[in-house]
Amino acid sequence: MSFERVGSNDLTILATDHGQVPMNIGAVLVFESGRDGKQMLATLAERIAGVRRFRQRLERFGPLSGPPVWVDDPAFDPARHVAAHDLGGADVLLDRAAQAVCHRLPRDRPLWAMHLFEGLPGGGFAVVIVLHHVVADGMGGLAVLGVLADGVPVPERTMSPPPTRREVVKDAARRWRAAVASVGRMARMMLNGMREMGVGAHRPVRVEPTSILRPTTGRRHVRAVNVQLDVVLDAAHRLGVTVNDLIVTAVAGTLFDVMGGRGESPARVVVSVPVSARTSGGDLGNEVGAVPVVVPRAVPPPERLARVAAQTSRAKSQRRGSSAAVLGVVFRSLAALRMAQFFVNRQRLVHTFETNLRGPALQLQMDGTPLSQILPIAVNPGNVGVSFDVLSYAGRLTVTVVADPVVVPEVDRVVQSLGSHLRELTA
Repeated sequence: MSFERVGSNDLTILATDHGQVPMNIGAVLVFESGRDGKQMLATLAERIAGVRRFRQRLERFGPLSGPPVWVDDPAFDPARHVAAHDLGGADVLLDRAAQAVCHRLPRDRPLWAMHLFEGLPGGGFAVVIVLHHVVADGMGGLAVLGVLADGVPVPERTMSPPPTRREVVKDAARRWRAAVASVGRMARMMLNGMREMGVGAHRPVRVEPTSILRPTTGRRHVRAVNVQLDVVLDAAHRLGVTVNDLIVTAVAGTLFDVMGGRGESPARVVVSVPVSARTSGGDLGNEVGAVPVVVPRAVPPPERLARVAAQTSRAKSQRRGSSAAVLGVVFRSLAALRMAQFFVNRQRLVHTFETNLRGPALQLQMDGTPLSQILPIAVNPGNVGVSFDVLSYAGRLTVTVVADPVVVPEVDRVVQSLGSHLRELTA
């Protein structure tokens, strides 16, 4: 019998999902006007339920059975995953969305939710989609968004019976034998992963203590910076760098400004940039490693940009995403020792996280209504007080700033500084 288990990266997520906020990702879909919001919510819930993973839950089969298995939920009902709310003001949309993303999803059902927020100007509304990170990474999440668009056929729903415990245990034994036989390949992958993270080329940088690295709370505030995509693309082409190089440099400058406003002058900041091993976004689950990008303070912005570009260029020469194997071993080992949360609450390896995804180039329509904007939200447990999520869509580049309101209460200043640095770098 055929069945699917969680992957190794997914196991890492499950093992470490005990922090202040859950390991969720979200997308805010903004519709300026059009159909009734509740009708849109029902339509999108039915469409997303056409993706089998969104009708499945995780099940463990006991000792010797190996990692959890995805099984069809016999009690699945899209109505159990949706909720409608009155927004009470357009200026609170992103913070209300952040509350939804910070809410833990029940583990006894498929790990997703949809929230409708009505009350935007002109009769507009927003639908916030929340997924547990074990369901999909960013690229997988974008593939799911494509299923929601008009003109995309919705797969027919089918249900398969769960495997028996005997089948799962037998498969676990086979997987163990295969793992033993592939020790050499895994060792090479670990070596590639260490190179991707910069281990070997230089010693990992232990960042200086700073007030923005403090254990976070269970709350997040979200703001957005919007720029025209063609402006950033033209600047990147002119300067011989990537769009993400520009954004990482702007993020670093923003952190220097924030810490400088607190009387702190670190010599460098370290931005963790996810690197996907995917060749396409069709599969769900997680295939992501990380590259730490070190940005010095005591050089002008053009030199910072050149140093960022040099580091990301070196990372591209390695097998993409191979650092996931190293990170997985480290964090699963810490979780087994019940030390994972202790580590992430006190780590001094990175100051922030920055993710960048390329969304649809053309505007999508959903249930006959144009989708005006997509805003990504990812929350991270631990001691990183502010992080940055980037998505391009229909000619617009959106950077969402996700900040803990206790650790980084000056989130509006973060937004102003980020916008200023982006304008300076793209001028």
